[in-house]
Amino acid sequence: MAITYTFLTSGTFGLTASKSCTIECYGAGGRGSKIGNGGSGGAYSKVIKTLNSGSYLVGVGQNDYNGYGNGGDTWFKSGSANVIICQAGGGRQDGTIDWQLVQATGSTKYYGGYGAADFMGYASYNGGGGGGGAGPTGNGGNGQSAFFSTDSYPATGGLGNTTGQGGSGSYYYAGPSFNGVISAKDGTFPGGGGGGTYDYGPATEALGGAGVCYVTVA
Repeated sequence: MAITYTFLTSGTFGLTASKSCTIECYGAGGRGSKIGNGGSGGAYSKVIKTLNSGSYLVGVGQNDYNGYGNGGDTWFKSGSANVIICQAGGGRQDGTIDWQLVQATGSTKYYGGYGAADFMGYASYNGGGGGGGAGPTGNGGNGQSAFFSTDSYPATGGLGNTTGQGGSGSYYYAGPSFNGVISAKDGTFPGGGGGGTYDYGPATEALGGAGVCYVTVA
């Protein structure tokens, strides 16, 4: 019977005998930007490989791993040679996926959705939606441009591919009993990008969804 091991944080994985393993890596989503861009969703990579007995290293991407709002990569490496077997890039605060294209390692690779920019939103200040996380069957959906936001509805986040959804952008709500800024929403787990902030006035940055690594041993 197959057993699946779930890594929510970085650690080690050990085998006492050679086994066929399915390794799935989900990168973390990017944080929403203070200037209104939604963060991009994290990538997905998969490898089916016979692994020898021994110890392996697992790195799991987290939100804002480097202090610049970018989501961390998720990877699986051989312990002794430190060779990457599977890796999925994290989302970026600027909404792009260029990093994922460079970092992807695996036989099946998909990419997170783009985070949308804030331009042309209501009063030109509303935030764009975050990108959805990639998954086993396709890329994540792109965040909605703030062009489509109004004084009552935010720009929505991109759909995840059976994974984390991008967060909606911040917007200025003008209602009968309340006028004020509604905060951007965090991307959901795994790998959803955070929504972009309202870029005039209070700006609480929305977080990206963390990554995860699954190792299934046949």
